Amino acid sequence: MIIVISEDKEPEGRRKVMWEYIIRILIGLLLVIVTIQDIKWKKIRVGIVLFVGICLCICVPFSAMLSVIDRILGLSLGLGVVLLSKATGGKIGIGDGLVLGVTGIGLGFWSNIELFAIALAMAAVFSIGLLALRRANRKKAIPFMPFLLGAYLFLSIPI
Repeated sequence: MIIVISEDKEPEGRRKVMWEYIIRILIGLLLVIVTIQDIKWKKIRVGIVLFVGICLCICVPFSAMLSVIDRILGLSLGLGVVLLSKATGGKIGIGDGLVLGVTGIGLGFWSNIELFAIALAMAAVFSIGLLALRRANRKKAIPFMPFLLGAYLFLSIPI
């Protein structure tokens, strides 16, 4: 005779949190890969960004941590940077905007704004350091993805 005390089905909330972890890991992997590309070649390959974006879109319905509207608004930040890139004639990379759009899908609007703001602040401090040490002039372009990765790691560390 077998006695079953409980079926111990996994709660629905636990599954949704698991999907959120998957989304965060995908974003982290994307940022590591594009950081290497940005440092090495000063270009970001669209294929990996598109692939991770599609994976995130597949994961989003299973995660109820953020609303779909919040995720779409997060995407709009990246689209705004792409438009800014077009307006400035490419002084800001289109790849930066595409990556910000994908992170916006995963993080939502406010977290993506926070990520972008911290990355911009880190890049500004680094640039001021380069200028002060006379390692670069103000026309020198620096890769932005390392700062986006640094900001993501900073936000991911629980304090």
